[in-house]
Amino acid sequence: MNLGLENEYQEFKEGLGQLDKGLKSLTSMLNKHGHAIVYFGVDDDGNVCGLSIGKNTLLDIRNRIRDKIEPRIYADIQEFTDDAGKKYIKITASGLDTPYSFDGRYYLRNVSADEKASNDILRKLLATSDSDILRQKSSPIQELTFTSLFGTLAGNGIHPKPTKEFYSNYGLLNRDDKFNMNAYLLSDNNEISLKVVVFEGLDKSVMSKRTEYGSRCLLVAISEVMQYFETINITNVNLNGPLREEQSLFDFPSFREAWVNACLHNDWKNGIAPSIYMFDNRIEIVSYGGLPFSLSKEGFYHGTSVPVNKSLLTVFMAAKYAEQSGHGIPTIVEKYGRDIFSFDDGMLKVTIPLSFERPEVTVRRKGIMIHKNSLTENQKQIITLLSSDSSLTLKTVAEKTGISLIGVKKICSKLQELGILERVGAKRNGKWIIK
Repeated sequence: MNLGLENEYQEFKEGLGQLDKGLKSLTSMLNKHGHAIVYFGVDDDGNVCGLSIGKNTLLDIRNRIRDKIEPRIYADIQEFTDDAGKKYIKITASGLDTPYSFDGRYYLRNVSADEKASNDILRKLLATSDSDILRQKSSPIQELTFTSLFGTLAGNGIHPKPTKEFYSNYGLLNRDDKFNMNAYLLSDNNEISLKVVVFEGLDKSVMSKRTEYGSRCLLVAISEVMQYFETINITNVNLNGPLREEQSLFDFPSFREAWVNACLHNDWKNGIAPSIYMFDNRIEIVSYGGLPFSLSKEGFYHGTSVPVNKSLLTVFMAAKYAEQSGHGIPTIVEKYGRDIFSFDDGMLKVTIPLSFERPEVTVRRKGIMIHKNSLTENQKQIITLLSSDSSLTLKTVAEKTGISLIGVKKICSKLQELGILERVGAKRNGKWIIK
């Protein structure tokens, strides 16, 4: 069986001992044409010579692609058998997020050869790259509806129709005219969920409330989260001074800018949504992907606009959720300073401090004080000990306090009934939480 000739779109390798060379050819063809095919088990003349394929061969190839090729590609790896019973492997890949590298090096296809790309070529590849991954990645579901999106746009003077022209103009179709990840995020039904979690205290030890806003149009979910935080943003009135002073729990315009930016610039291609965590003294807004490569921290603080998801920005702007003026981050910096932003492990976290203690926190704290004041000395002793080391066993607590093991068990059971003490995790590896 003959598969033709090597050219700028396909490469032949006789065996898997040449796997790295074949993957290098894969990246060189992607950089040249955005499409590549590499065969293994085929000689230079296009004749199938066959190769041995084990149980994990295809998985090993996929792992090699994952480890050696950047940016990530999703190749189609197939095993075939020709009429003579000879087995061969076909790897097909497409992508326009150029330049692609193999093992940190860049190549460009020239007829049937892989030539190292010059710096000038790399600059041109970067300039022409389509890095809007959301626009090119197909939606996992193609039967999508957009009732909520159409309603939101209609409320802003845009009256869309479910036509190919509209979907294309607003970045909801990829090059194959299929609904893309933008469309999936903005559709009426999806599996994306925005998470709001409220904790008791200053860390994540005790969770008091978790709410999921999702499985619907992203714009609607974003709005529902903002409505929730607008509701809890109470105002504290101070009448002790000569003038009436009002202070909000937090600056809502800054919160809104941080939240919309988190959702707009999030790295959505892996399906991980931004989250909000609320503690007794602060709100943390977490998104994924970090800063764009071309944007410095200084540029970020000054409002330089480098949209990560360009086509998603088009819809956000049409829906009046965002604008490209770049004033959002400077607005936050002016109110809270630069220190509320942190960049760690591909995450961007915005920490908004609360101006005063929320009423429910005050009630909880006073309740704990009442409980503590009514506790026995033995109960207080055990609480103090478990506060210093939450991993202690009851046997160790008994040894350290001089209270019998039976007595310790009774005291801990009573503290759990009062809601002061909680056991989390397995019996052996769990921990105690003082509430």
